[in-house]
Amino acid sequence: MKGISVILCCYNSAQRLPVTLRFVAQQEVPRNIPWEVIVVNNRSTDDTAKVAKTEWEKHSCDVPFKVADQPVPGLSAAREKGMEVSSFEYLVFCDDDNWLDENYLRNAFITMETHPDVGIAGGQSTGFFEIPKPFWFDSVSPSYVVEKVLPVSGYLPPRREYLAGAGMVVRRELINDMKAVRFKSILTGRMGTSLTSGEDYEFCLVAGYLGYRIYYDEQLSLIHLMTRERLSWEYFIRMTTKGHAIPEVIYSLYRVGRHAGSSKNRRRFHRIYFEMVKHSLNTMIYFEVNRKNSLRFFFRHLHLFFRLVPGSLLQKHYLSYGNRLVFLLRNFTLLNKHYDSILALFDRIALEKNV
Repeated sequence: MKGISVILCCYNSAQRLPVTLRFVAQQEVPRNIPWEVIVVNNRSTDDTAKVAKTEWEKHSCDVPFKVADQPVPGLSAAREKGMEVSSFEYLVFCDDDNWLDENYLRNAFITMETHPDVGIAGGQSTGFFEIPKPFWFDSVSPSYVVEKVLPVSGYLPPRREYLAGAGMVVRRELINDMKAVRFKSILTGRMGTSLTSGEDYEFCLVAGYLGYRIYYDEQLSLIHLMTRERLSWEYFIRMTTKGHAIPEVIYSLYRVGRHAGSSKNRRRFHRIYFEMVKHSLNTMIYFEVNRKNSLRFFFRHLHLFFRLVPGSLLQKHYLSYGNRLVFLLRNFTLLNKHYDSILALFDRIALEKNV
């Protein structure tokens, strides 16, 4: 059914929900566009469910509203639950710290209606800071999903493979196609205090493999709340050098698997694995941006590997590839299993396209 389902995934969101729900309730949606709001309570230990119901009742917003419980932890599981209980063709994923522009849902509907080849759409975000913005923030703002993805609205170019999940608009037909090929996300998304992410990137990759396009619409605008605890350099390092860097291994497996060819000619995982180990080690030692790459340059800045020096992107570089290398060395068997499942997925996609 044509319309919009807003899926708001929450984990211990009692404090953040009131403002987020107020922005949702203030949406200027034409009467001919039906919509609903679904709050997914993802194993919260606070009063998230109660606060959600109480706060929504404060607003004179006459649209269906429900709270769905998801006992399985992780953002991917929460979104799956939201999709399961939703009613409409277009799904908008709203995090508990996303404040949607008043015309967000209207513009989302128009974008998806006028671009039938688009499976995923998203827009731009600005930050709202609880404390003064750190001096280093602007240089790394995309890591916080505070960015203008493209200069103007348009399809994502090949160099940009994904849009962030904050405010992501998804066509249900894409979800159905993913179910048809039995896609199961390898990356579960953040769980509790874990900063491991990447499920949005994986989702976008698979959407592209299924033949859908991704569209950036500058009219889709939201404010992303930057809380005090997220604006420390220690948090940034932990988020990017583990939460963002390690999932890159999975993306690489997808890229290799896409071009693997027939089952008889596929490259053996052992070769792929050792290429990734070699690349992580080499990139960690030789800083690509610096033209005077040398071991001496590496050891001169080795202290950045151990110290949290605010604003030092060298430190982020070393730790990202260092953590990725450790992850590779510890998880050969698991990654082999993931590669096999990715190859099987591409086989099912090929079969589905030929039917």
